[in-house]
Amino acid sequence: MHSRPDTGPAPVQLAFGNQVYDRALALAEQGKDANQIAKVLCDQDPEGYNYGIGVILGGDGKPAATSSTLLEYTVAELQRCDRGGYANSAVLMEEVKQAALAWQRVPGEYWDRFTLALPSDAGTGAVMSAVEAALILSPGLDTLGVEELGWPAYKTIARVVRVQYREHPEDAVIGGEGVLPVYQSGPMNTTGRVRGPEVIRSRAEAAAQSGVPVVLDRAYAGFEFARLLASHGYDEVMRRSYELQLRPFIETGARFCLAASPTKAFVTFSLRPSGLLLVYEPDAARRNEVANVLGAIIRARGSSFEHPVTRAFAKAMAQDLVRFEGEHAESMRRVADAEEQWRALVRATPIEPLFSEEYAGLFRNPQARKGAAARIYDQHIYPVFSGDRCRQNVTGIPEDEELARKHVAVFAAECFQST
Repeated sequence: MHSRPDTGPAPVQLAFGNQVYDRALALAEQGKDANQIAKVLCDQDPEGYNYGIGVILGGDGKPAATSSTLLEYTVAELQRCDRGGYANSAVLMEEVKQAALAWQRVPGEYWDRFTLALPSDAGTGAVMSAVEAALILSPGLDTLGVEELGWPAYKTIARVVRVQYREHPEDAVIGGEGVLPVYQSGPMNTTGRVRGPEVIRSRAEAAAQSGVPVVLDRAYAGFEFARLLASHGYDEVMRRSYELQLRPFIETGARFCLAASPTKAFVTFSLRPSGLLLVYEPDAARRNEVANVLGAIIRARGSSFEHPVTRAFAKAMAQDLVRFEGEHAESMRRVADAEEQWRALVRATPIEPLFSEEYAGLFRNPQARKGAAARIYDQHIYPVFSGDRCRQNVTGIPEDEELARKHVAVFAAECFQST
């Protein structure tokens, strides 16, 4: 994960950076992953700037405020926990499903083809349950096929569900005997790359032909068009996101498991409600099977009776979607503002392509030059280093113009986007 840096001819000048780098190596040896390492290192440095962990940050470097909507509903739900009984959101599931699909701008004519589950653990739980559901619904699958430079947790999920793991080139149509395709249905985590409509249409057509229920990981709904928020408005941004990412799969009759996360959209990081798993089955004769499979998975997860935050989330989705959408718009606005700031500062640098319209969302993940880690750490800057990549949370950029310019200059000197 980390390799010893080439510190150049003046190692004394990098004394601090090398010390931090050595701590990073020690943390890696203790089994910490790249995200954990970035957070620990930044937390240990009073002068540190967080460009690592994937939370939405303000221009002051502090995490964005937690969803006031979910906080309000959670407090109310906790007040109902004075008796030691079990509780869940079963009576609200149809309303929650309709709210979730309305949020995603799926036309109402398709709603009856979806079945909803609320797996614990936000987007991670939704993706895990989506993979489990697809494997049960399509026996004979033995390999998880994912996009290169995608979410690192896919490999762990494959190991836990005891299937093989295979990465496919960018823009590839994932398939083959025994392969369950997993596509990121929005800006790529970790690179920010946005797939073009031709690629997505090809993937949808292949999925429809195969009959395998593909997994669509939708952690960043709408973020691919965040730059249009000010000029076009929230509804148009979400509609465009639906038309790019989901409509091709519906129109071609593909089966899919949509794993949607509230975390980045509504800023629910610290509360950690359930995710939203929406399984699309165009064949009415199969929908009872889908419902039974999801029921079994939720019971096995221990999610049949829910954490109070999940119950609060379900109520808020059903009763206060407009407020949630307002918070989603604020999240996208912060990302869009940060992207605009980066775009102005990276002109004529090796990382300028990362802020074209082909990229969007919370992260960029350029390649790092040899020895870059120590040199970047030396400036009290903490991105996520993994392999030869330097992943940057774009909202880490400070609002102070001089400091922002300095940070971007460091990244531009130490990173590059390969063609």
